[in-house]
Amino acid sequence: MNVQAPFGFVTGCHIEDKFMVQASLASMRCYCPAVPICLVVDGAFDVSDLVKEYDVIPLRVADLSSPDMRKLIGGDYRAKLAAMWEGPFEHYVWLDSDAIIWGDFTAQIRMDVDFQVFWSEISIPLDATEIPTWLPHFYFDPMKLLRFDPDFEWRGHAYFSAGVFACRRNAIPFEVWDRTESWGRQSPGLFAWGEMGMLNYLVYAMAQRKELKIGVSDLQHVGAHHGIDELKQDCAHNNWHFPKTIRRPRIAHFCERKPFLFDRDSYSRPFTIARLEHHRRHKHELGAWLAIVREDFGVVRKKFTHRLRNMFSR
Repeated sequence: MNVQAPFGFVTGCHIEDKFMVQASLASMRCYCPAVPICLVVDGAFDVSDLVKEYDVIPLRVADLSSPDMRKLIGGDYRAKLAAMWEGPFEHYVWLDSDAIIWGDFTAQIRMDVDFQVFWSEISIPLDATEIPTWLPHFYFDPMKLLRFDPDFEWRGHAYFSAGVFACRRNAIPFEVWDRTESWGRQSPGLFAWGEMGMLNYLVYAMAQRKELKIGVSDLQHVGAHHGIDELKQDCAHNNWHFPKTIRRPRIAHFCERKPFLFDRDSYSRPFTIARLEHHRRHKHELGAWLAIVREDFGVVRKKFTHRLRNMFSR
C-alpha cells in the first residue's frame, strides 16, 4: 500500500476482538476526528461496517505484497507490523484493540524521531549488576542474546508494552526483523511475550547503533501501574459519556485485566464508555447497554466452552 497521509492512527483486529476495536475507533473519532485511521485486518472476516462507520483504510495481512511477510505475521500478534512495512501513513500511532484514545495527545507526537516509546520510566538502572527476573519473562534473555549481539547494553532503557507506540513507516526494515526472528528459532526462549520482546530489543539495539532515532514520552496509562484515580476523576459526572475535559491526554491501555463488565477486578469504565459510544451511533441507550452485555456474554461463553474442552480432553 502506498503512503496516503503523513500521519494517522492504526489499530487492528482478529475476528475474536472485532467488538473491542469498535471502542478504539469510537475513541479516535471522538477526540481526534480529523486524524485518518487504518485498520489492520488479520483474517477473511467482514469489516465493511467499520470501514463505512469510521471511514477507515483497511489493510489486510493477506494482501501484503511479500509472501514472506504474510507468512511471518499472519495469525498472531505480529500482524500489527503490517503497518510498519506497508501501512498508509508515513508516521503513525499504533493501538492494540484493548486501548483507547483518552483526549487529544497528538501535539505530543514527535515527527523528528523514528520510534516514540510511550513509556518514560527507566526500567533497569545503568549500574544494575543482576538481570531482573521479569526481563526474560516479558522481553528477552540477555544471556542468550550475547550469542547474537554481544555489544547490546540491556540496562538503562524504558521497556514498554508493544500495545501502543508511535513509529515511522519502515523504521525497522522487514529484513532486519526477519533476521532477528531467526535468532529466536535458533535459541528458544530468547524472546518473549509475542512480538513485544523482539520489538523492545530492536528499538534499543538499533538506537544504540545510531540506526534509529528514538524518543520516550509518558503517553500510556496502564491501570495496574499508574493506578485508576486519574481515570476516575476524568469520568466523574459525565454520565457514561466521553469526558469533554481530560486532565492528561494520553492512551488508556487495558493490557492487564481486560475491560469487561463481568470482571469486578478490572476498572473498565473508560473502555465501557467507548463501547457505548460506538453502539449509540445506531441504538438507543438501552440498546447500547444490551449490545455490550451480549458481547461480554459471548466472551464468557467462549471461556466456559474452552475450559470444558480442556477438562474432557485430559
